[in-house]
Amino acid sequence: MEELSTDVLVIGGGVAGLNAALAVREAGLDVIVTDKGAVARSGCAGGGIDHFMAYLETGEPWDSRQAYLEYVGRTSWGAVDLAVHEAIFCDELWPALQRFREWGVPLEEEDGSYMRTKSFGQPGPYWINFNGKQFKPRLARAARQSGAKMLDRVSTVDLLVHDGRVFGAYGFHIRRDKFYVIRARAVILATGGTNRIYENPSGWRYNTWLCPVNTGDAQAMAYRAGAGLANVEYMRITLVPKNFSAAGLNALMGMGCRMVNALGEEFMERYDPAGIKAPRYKLVEGILGEMQAGRGPVYIDASSLPEDELRHLSTTLAYDKETYPDYLHQKGLDLRKDLLEIGVSEGMQGGPTEVCGSGVKIDASCRTELEGLYAAGNCADQARSFHMAVTSGYHAGKEAAKEILDSPRTALPEAWDAVEKEKQALQPLGRKAPYRPIELEQAIARVVSENLGAVRNERGLSTALAKLQSMKEVVEGEMTAQNRHELRILYEVINMRTMGEAMAAAALFRRESRFGIGHFRVDYPETDDEHWLGQVVVKKPSDGSGQAPRTEFRPLSYAPYL
Repeated sequence: MEELSTDVLVIGGGVAGLNAALAVREAGLDVIVTDKGAVARSGCAGGGIDHFMAYLETGEPWDSRQAYLEYVGRTSWGAVDLAVHEAIFCDELWPALQRFREWGVPLEEEDGSYMRTKSFGQPGPYWINFNGKQFKPRLARAARQSGAKMLDRVSTVDLLVHDGRVFGAYGFHIRRDKFYVIRARAVILATGGTNRIYENPSGWRYNTWLCPVNTGDAQAMAYRAGAGLANVEYMRITLVPKNFSAAGLNALMGMGCRMVNALGEEFMERYDPAGIKAPRYKLVEGILGEMQAGRGPVYIDASSLPEDELRHLSTTLAYDKETYPDYLHQKGLDLRKDLLEIGVSEGMQGGPTEVCGSGVKIDASCRTELEGLYAAGNCADQARSFHMAVTSGYHAGKEAAKEILDSPRTALPEAWDAVEKEKQALQPLGRKAPYRPIELEQAIARVVSENLGAVRNERGLSTALAKLQSMKEVVEGEMTAQNRHELRILYEVINMRTMGEAMAAAALFRRESRFGIGHFRVDYPETDDEHWLGQVVVKKPSDGSGQAPRTEFRPLSYAPYL
């Protein structure tokens, strides 16, 4: 066992976590970052990234802070808190753009201009396309050079809590015989969204659109500690190349490709007046609608793009997923002349739009409802996508450091039960138990897919909640792990079940439909702003029993902005 102490502990070494670490170090405080992988290539941007959303104040009516906030409010109506969004994105945007240059990954083209594209309901081309293939290694290098301490390949099991305050966490190294107890004056959660919780259309559990080891760990840890979760009822689903969950189709949409059905028809106007520029969930609705009507398969047609844009596409498609060009090559596809068949991805528990997330409830300082605990990036309810991972991560680090520096220095609670924590955490290793993690993971995915999918009703949601609750004792007490790698998966399965339960409880509570297939209830098919314009917040039962999660409704107001 290794017991460590620091000012700030960051759990998750992705984009949000490393930006948080940089902000803490700039404030002169110590920081430790833990990550299940190696921070140089971990997280959703680990293999590369090719787009960053921003307004640039060029004078165009759509390219201002106010126009951007109006877009965010319109597309995320009933889920986004614009005061929080303004603080964690707008107030941090310009310093973030400068940091890209410092990291050696400029967003500008060689001539100083920006390659900007428009998609998914934007009023103008907010996406900045850039070469982010080396973004994550350079960000990791900057964090290491700042003095942040990195603990690679450490799976965090749970938070340390004393008298309602979070003061650290504990976990184990995935490859070595090592256990960590880390005490901290503040903890920042930054582990990303919740993937692998639905069945995958390809049949391959790790063929996910976003990082497959982002499994709701931060959200589940915060929930167990007593913090609230928000927006977790929403399912996120996207469009991908057939049986290949690659990110990057927003570039194809934004650059003006056509989306056609098997009859060669452009069909999206049937589903949204914006056509192919509609929000992501509307595009998914369109694909599913055409398939159901017998007009599938559905394709992307890039043949009408100018040669220079096709060349740009061919280069940038590999920034997000390096095997994307291999996929095209092995299928013998040339985007200059061939149609690219597309389908829909696996489901995810995620925020409803590109600009609004789901997960741990945060305020404008990225604080959660627990003292000493912050959250940023895709695990937080108001942050979503790469652009907000950059800004919210830095904001969380800055605010956590400020609170520490402004508060009297008090002694951290002693981790008096450290040995017991280690014993409990490692207990599943080699124990005699009937289930391996993969078996129960598949069972969770089946329950979630059958009852929490694109079409919902009270009976299905009640069934999901009951089944996931009934699995709790089995998931937490009847799994065995043969090694530390499988032990990591075991705790991912525990967290996925927790998130499935929270998702079912929130979806059952919200008696309306919102964000299309994000939360569509056939028994309440209309959006009801009179009663449901706001967030459902989920908390664990107050008595610690096995009862269903507590749910409450918190209204949102848009009067100051819209």
